[in-house]
Amino acid sequence: MKKKVIQISPSELFKTFENESIGDSFIASDNLTALISDRKINSDILHFPFQANEIIMAVCIEGSLKVKLETGNFVLEKNGAWVVLPQRIFEIQEYTPDFKPIVFIMKQSFWNQNDSFLEVVKLQQYFFKENGIKLTEDMMNETITIYGLIKNKIEKKMPFSRQIIQQYINVLSYNVYALLQQQMQKTMDKQPTKEYVFEQFIRLVERYYRQQHGIEFYADRLHLTGKYLSALIRSASGKTAAEWIREYLIMEAKTLLKSGKMSIQQVSNELNFYDQSHFGVFFKKYVGCSPRAYQKCN
Repeated sequence: MKKKVIQISPSELFKTFENESIGDSFIASDNLTALISDRKINSDILHFPFQANEIIMAVCIEGSLKVKLETGNFVLEKNGAWVVLPQRIFEIQEYTPDFKPIVFIMKQSFWNQNDSFLEVVKLQQYFFKENGIKLTEDMMNETITIYGLIKNKIEKKMPFSRQIIQQYINVLSYNVYALLQQQMQKTMDKQPTKEYVFEQFIRLVERYYRQQHGIEFYADRLHLTGKYLSALIRSASGKTAAEWIREYLIMEAKTLLKSGKMSIQQVSNELNFYDQSHFGVFFKKYVGCSPRAYQKCN
């Protein structure tokens, strides 16, 4: 039986971290207990899927945390940094008793507030492919120092605290970005395999399938022609790129229809179909029944 995904509500989140936040746009905390809806860390929160609506950046000071993502398992260890982008689902599987993180939580508007953050968009995209990165000792020490400075600004609530904190986050981001540039360059120096291209394609589909249904969008992102991408995907997986995109759309459509929270028109809009009629034709062609009939069946 599929487990219900627990949404991390922004209002509850910022209420929990009321004394560690700037308005309703940024949180800095090392209080893991408060992170999961103000509940104690115990077996009750293990193996439950959570979905964040904000950007979460976690840096591990001690211990380790094992997390299950849509794309596999990931272990956040000492001196490791991890970013969870909005709408990604994760499960906490296990953690060591000494696990201690620094956590920054922010709205997308806070992250991209200044032009200087444009380069960091690449950082976000990289973290969508790679689950995390190991920081050097110097970077780790600097991160802890900056965290202390941010906490000081939050506590004093002085004028321009928000703008100053944004610059601190900017410094942390560029530190990590410098490491990522080195890793990405090493990757670019190697001839990409069909398995590597398939992995990148699936990451992009997971992120954009609701808005982008055509293969050319994904081919452009991967700097390939649509024809060549299709051939690589079929060779690597046995399915065409279009079939993969379609499977994600159908799975999401079924989930939204069965949830009972959206009308068929709203589901059509959510999945970026031209109109409800086009959505209905698409759904019936690949599922075998109309969206309305699917909603009514057991």
